[in-house]
Amino acid sequence: MAFPASSAAPPALGLLAKQSYGLAAVARAADCSVIASGCSSVNVSGGGTLSVSLAAVTGTPLGACETGSTCELAECVPAADASAPPGSSCLLELVGEGPLADPFTDNGNSDTTILSAPAISTTPNGFLIAYREYDPVEGNARLTTIAIDPSGAAAAPTQMALPGACAGSPETDATALVFAGPQGTIALSQPACSADAGADASGDAGTTAAAIALLTLDPTGAIQAAALVSPSLTNATLGQGHALASTPLGIVLAYSAGSSAFAVPLAGTMAGTSPTPFAQVAELKSENAAFLTGTSYGTGYLALGTAAAGTNGDGGALKGSSAGVGTILGDAGVLLHDGGSNVTRVSPFNAKWASVGSVGSRVLVASDGPSAAASIQWTTFDMGSASAGSTGTFAPMNGGTVSYADVALQQDRAFFAATVDDSISLFAFEKASTVPIFLLEVPFSTLPMLPLGSLSDGLVAVAASDTEVAVVWGTAKALSTNDNVGGYAIFSCSPP
Repeated sequence: MAFPASSAAPPALGLLAKQSYGLAAVARAADCSVIASGCSSVNVSGGGTLSVSLAAVTGTPLGACETGSTCELAECVPAADASAPPGSSCLLELVGEGPLADPFTDNGNSDTTILSAPAISTTPNGFLIAYREYDPVEGNARLTTIAIDPSGAAAAPTQMALPGACAGSPETDATALVFAGPQGTIALSQPACSADAGADASGDAGTTAAAIALLTLDPTGAIQAAALVSPSLTNATLGQGHALASTPLGIVLAYSAGSSAFAVPLAGTMAGTSPTPFAQVAELKSENAAFLTGTSYGTGYLALGTAAAGTNGDGGALKGSSAGVGTILGDAGVLLHDGGSNVTRVSPFNAKWASVGSVGSRVLVASDGPSAAASIQWTTFDMGSASAGSTGTFAPMNGGTVSYADVALQQDRAFFAATVDDSISLFAFEKASTVPIFLLEVPFSTLPMLPLGSLSDGLVAVAASDTEVAVVWGTAKALSTNDNVGGYAIFSCSPP
């Protein structure tokens, strides 16, 4: 990590296992040359402050940035990439970062755990991260929440065992999270257990029917209430591209089951009404199938299938009605509900993966692009419009394969967090409410202080407030004992 010497509150190191460490630190001048260094042996047995004594280097300081580069957070970066275009107030400067909690495997359960795609949401206090870990050998599952303040400092994680999990019924889909004011909601799917699946972590026989766990929580991550809700269907799965949203109907959950995508308004930890199908295709993508986004203007629903009618690709079109949140009348694609009596069918589009965000009456879908040189595509939709708006593509400046990108809209900006090979890039666009215009990219490979490791499986999520952008990532779906679970990073972005 790096921070200015003038910082009154340096970023936290995050969670460390209780053992001895060697802690090294350097002080750098404005040109990044090393002017002091030191190393101390410390023993971590609890919270507190760790210190390293620095001694001035002898001779001429080394390590200054070359001509054409500038020193940003103790790293030399090309001058052209050091800041946003002239006049922009969104610089995406790193203000804090840290790791997620220690892996579930540290508790001696098994050599491998299954990690859900993590979720992140803005809260009145900053941001909140949530994710699930599942032990496939013993059939245990654990939920972790971590509150992050606007400076990037993480609170101690809140963790709870999830009852009802069982061996032989893997929990592999995403964790869903949303906040509406001071109250948050988490949704987790729970597959059906076979008759001989064995007991769960509490020693109970475990559930035998598929269910969705609903939990309410406060901005610190403290769980207030929890309940299992059975959708009375085959196993339900939650999509990575946002399965919970705050809408004119309240908090709404989207999920897929079999060949249908469903939506259900929630009332705390209860389903407010029966689930309503909003898409049906021959086969939905099992773990990236149904998503939604909402504002006070309305709700946008998205469903991805593998063989949508009338197309040769993965996407299609939806029809709907004003009854509840829609009825089965079409194929996978986009459905817009303005919160009143208007439900709009939108022209089809193709995608292998997608995520969705919104601001005001604007809905924006991020999906895979048509080529390596245009690997991420954005498509705009507007409440009440019967066709897609504008579309565009972009790609990481250094190339690479994009396996997934999440999108968040705030004010008039759109932010995309994309997994690129084994790393991540954060992209900012302005004019999100009209025609998005590229602003800048921050490749995480240029920020060695981030606890990245080698990433796979596209486990990334992004959220944005008026002044910060937060990215959270998981290392991989299958974690071994020595793997980091993942990490987070907070970037500054002033209002337009």
